[in-house]
Amino acid sequence: MINSTNINERIGAILAINEIRNLKFKYWNACDLKKPDVILDCFCSENVYINFEDFGIFSSAQDMVNKYEFHSCHPHLIEQHAGKNPIIKLLSCSEASGFWSMSYNLIDTQKKTSLIIYGIYEDLYVRDETKNWLIKKTVFKKRASMYRSLASGQCSDPRIAKSLGSKKAI
Repeated sequence: MINSTNINERIGAILAINEIRNLKFKYWNACDLKKPDVILDCFCSENVYINFEDFGIFSSAQDMVNKYEFHSCHPHLIEQHAGKNPIIKLLSCSEASGFWSMSYNLIDTQKKTSLIIYGIYEDLYVRDETKNWLIKKTVFKKRASMYRSLASGQCSDPRIAKSLGSKKAI
């Protein structure tokens, strides 16, 4: 599809890549706004693979959203996901891969702490029967993280490419 010289196919590829970018923004924005139903709408309904390192490994988007709701949907947690530098490759008319860098900022107003994480997302997207793009597979690989006490102003030693905990499949 990408190597085609047909102008309609090239326009279709550009539109598909833009739709995938919009999907990823919709997902991150829903995380920041604490909208679990919108998060769930970004994923295939079955046969997914989600690996978010410290947060867990999931074969169900609903299981991931349930854990997200329990741990993250609180007004004292202020989150910001900032994805950038996407490399999106169309593999076929209904499948694409994506590679994104992402910075994540969390402020916990109760604990008076902040967390910054930098990493890479590697995704697989598929088109459903209504021609909408959905996330089928997503893997986040942390490159660095730093906790900071907002009360004391002290920073932890930055952690470079180290996981903060063990993975558990759910």
